[in-house]
Amino acid sequence: MASVNVRIAGANGDGVESSGALLIKVAARNGLHAFGYRGYQSIIRGGHVWFQVRLGEEKMHSHGDKIDVLVAFNQDAIIHQKSHLRDGGVIIYDPSKASISEDDLSRYTPVRMPMIDMAVSISGDPIMRNVVSIGAVLKLVGVDLKALENVLSSMFSRKGAKVVENNVKAAEAGYNFEGLKTMHPLKGDGKSRYSLDGNTAVSLGAYASGCKFYAGYPMTPASGILHWFAAHENKGVLFKQTEDEIAAINMTIGAANAGVRAMCGTSGGGFCLMVEGLGFAGMLEVPIVVAESQRTGPSTGLPTKTEQADLLFVMHASQGEFPRIVVAPRNVEECFYAASEAFNLAERYQCPVIILLDLYLSEHIETVESFDIDSIKIDRGKLILQGTQGQRFKRYAFTDDGISPRAVLGTVGTEFIAPSDEHNEYGDLVSDAFSGIDEYVEVRRQMHRKRMQKTETMLKNEKAFIPSITNETADYFLVTFGSTSEPALEALGILKEKGVNAGLISFTYLLPLDPQKTKALLQDKRLIDVECNYTAQLAYAIRANTGIEITKKILKYDGEAITAEEIASHALALTKQF
Repeated sequence: MASVNVRIAGANGDGVESSGALLIKVAARNGLHAFGYRGYQSIIRGGHVWFQVRLGEEKMHSHGDKIDVLVAFNQDAIIHQKSHLRDGGVIIYDPSKASISEDDLSRYTPVRMPMIDMAVSISGDPIMRNVVSIGAVLKLVGVDLKALENVLSSMFSRKGAKVVENNVKAAEAGYNFEGLKTMHPLKGDGKSRYSLDGNTAVSLGAYASGCKFYAGYPMTPASGILHWFAAHENKGVLFKQTEDEIAAINMTIGAANAGVRAMCGTSGGGFCLMVEGLGFAGMLEVPIVVAESQRTGPSTGLPTKTEQADLLFVMHASQGEFPRIVVAPRNVEECFYAASEAFNLAERYQCPVIILLDLYLSEHIETVESFDIDSIKIDRGKLILQGTQGQRFKRYAFTDDGISPRAVLGTVGTEFIAPSDEHNEYGDLVSDAFSGIDEYVEVRRQMHRKRMQKTETMLKNEKAFIPSITNETADYFLVTFGSTSEPALEALGILKEKGVNAGLISFTYLLPLDPQKTKALLQDKRLIDVECNYTAQLAYAIRANTGIEITKKILKYDGEAITAEEIASHALALTKQF
C-alpha cells in the first residue's frame, strides 16, 4: 500500500494542528486517503507538539510508524522527532529557527527553506509559513497545487480576496522552492471524501438518531462532543454545559425521563463522578447514552494521551446489579453508526448505553466516505402513546422479556412514580416497609429478576453482540476491542508479508458478552490479546465469561497509540511460542 507519513512539529501556538488539518483536507478533496493524529501537552501555549498525517492511495487503518517527511518549525522539532524519521527521510526546516548536525546531514535529506522570510515577503505575516510548508509537502508527494488553491479559496474567501491571494502565493512559494523535487508520488482516485474525527462522528450519529439533549462538562478527550453540540444548539438540540459531571448525568436522566433522546459525555475522571447517576438510571430503567472517552490514569494521569484502561470500570460501575450495554466502536465510521444505534438500544431495553471511546479514536482525523443517513432507523421500544382510563399505569410491569411499557411524562393515563429506591410495578417504594415481610421480599425478587432478564433478551435478539472475525482460516488470531482493532487489522498484512497467516477477532459490543457464542468462536484457536492497558482487561473479561485464558499478550500503556508495526513485530515473536 503506497503511503507517506508526514509529521509537522513545533511549539504549541505555531499552527501545527491547523497545518495538519489543512493537509488532510487537501488530500481528501484530491482523491487521496488520509489519517491524522496529534501529540500535544496539557498546557495552553508553548511546549512541544506534533501532528502526523499519513497520506495514501488506499484506505488506511492507523497513523503509521516511521515518518518520511518532517516539517520542523523549531530546533526542538528536530531534536525530538528525528528519531522517528526513516533513513533518508526529508527534513524541511527554516535555517533561522533550526539547524542540522553533520551526522544528520549524512543520514537524512535536508531541505533548508526560509519559510518565515518567504511568508513575510508575501503577506507580512510570519504565521503563513504554515501554508508555505504545506505547499512544499504537496510537491514532495506529487499532488497538484491546484488542489490546495481550491481549499484555501473555500477556507478564506469570507476574509476577502487579498487573504486568499496571499495564501495561494505562499503555497506556490513552497511548492516551487528551488531544488525541491517529488520524492514520494501519490495518485488519487479523483473522489472527494469527508475528513473528521471520532468525536464529530459520534455527535453526527447521535444527531442523526434524534438526540435532542446533550449535557457535559469540559474534559479532554471528550470535549470535542461538547463543542459540536454547543455549535449546533440552534439546530433543534438543547445543549447544557453543566457545573460538573454529576449534574450532567442527572440532567440527562431527567431529559430522557421526559421523553427526549438524551446523552452526556466525559472522560474517565468525569465518569467517576457519574457513577451514582448511572445506577440511578439503572433503577429508573431510563434510556440514556453516555460517551466515555478514555485517557491515561489513574487520577489526572496523562490528560492528553490515550489508553484503554476503563473497560472493566464502565462494565461494572455503580453499586448493585443492573443491565447496561457497552459498545466500543473501532474507527471513525463506526463511531457514527454506533452512536446512532446506541439510542435505539437504550430505548429498546430501557437501560444505559455507554459508548466507550479513547483519545486516539476521539481525536484522530481520517477520511471517510459519505454516511448512509437513510439506514438510520428510529426504534423507541415499548413506548406507549396513551394509557387506559380507570387503570393505574404499571410503569415497571413484570414481563417475560424484562422490558416494561414506558410512557413520556404527561401522557394521559400513565401517571407513575420514578423512584431511586426498590419499588413495585407502579413505582411505589417497598424499601421503607421492607423488614422481611414475604410480600415485599417477593416484590424485590421479581423486580430485580425482571431488570436482569433484559440481558438474556439482548443476547437473544441482538445479532451484533458477538465479535467479528477476519480470516477465519488463520493459524493465529489477534484479539482486540475498540480502536486497537484498526492497527491490528493493518498488522495482518505485515504478518502476511512475513509468512504468518494471522486473523483478527475484534469486539465492538463488550457488554453483555455472550458466554456460549464467544467461547465457540475463541476455543481451539491460537490467540494473542492486544490492548492498550497493563492488566489485559479484555482478556480478563473473556476469561470471566468463557473460562478461556489468553496467555499471549501485547500490551501498551505508555500513553502513545499502538501502531500496526509494533503489533506485527510482537506478534511475530509470540507465534514462535505456541
